[in-house]
Amino acid sequence: MWGHLNSWRRKVFGRYHRSERGATAVEFALVAAPFFFVLGCICETGLMLFTEYVLQNAVQEASRQVRTGQVSASDGTLLMSSSAFKTSVCNNVKLLIDCTGKVTVYVNNAASFASLASSMADPLTIGGGSNSNVFSPGGKLKPAAVVATYDWDFVFPFMNFLGNVNGNDARRIYGLAIFRNEPF
Repeated sequence: MWGHLNSWRRKVFGRYHRSERGATAVEFALVAAPFFFVLGCICETGLMLFTEYVLQNAVQEASRQVRTGQVSASDGTLLMSSSAFKTSVCNNVKLLIDCTGKVTVYVNNAASFASLASSMADPLTIGGGSNSNVFSPGGKLKPAAVVATYDWDFVFPFMNFLGNVNGNDARRIYGLAIFRNEPF
């Protein structure tokens, strides 16, 4: 009796029992979602870091105008408005980010580097509506700082462990230049 049952079981289930067809598809289904999630997080992090590098380069290029006296006269009189200076920063990053609405530019000067360090705002507090009206490039031989910030909104879910503003839903990236104005 048991022999008959075993032969029937082999006949019905035999071809499926040892078959491994579809195992690859099942394994891929189990691994695909985490794989593509990690791949997306890597791509977004890379794009965010590239954007920060481009923003840093834009600040370096624009701060050269402050350093050489194209923004203010030797006595500190403004020759360029803050919006025109922001436009000069934005010209180098406009292909990557929305510069008009989300970039904040901060320019400040002081009598010495020590006083500049104590009076300069933390880059994480620049932007989001605060410290956005500081535009004081200073005159000749004055230490100055130029900071531009941008809030990167995350596309992939669960990336908020990299966030530092807006309840960790965004990361404030910035470009920074600290220098002494030339004797113009």
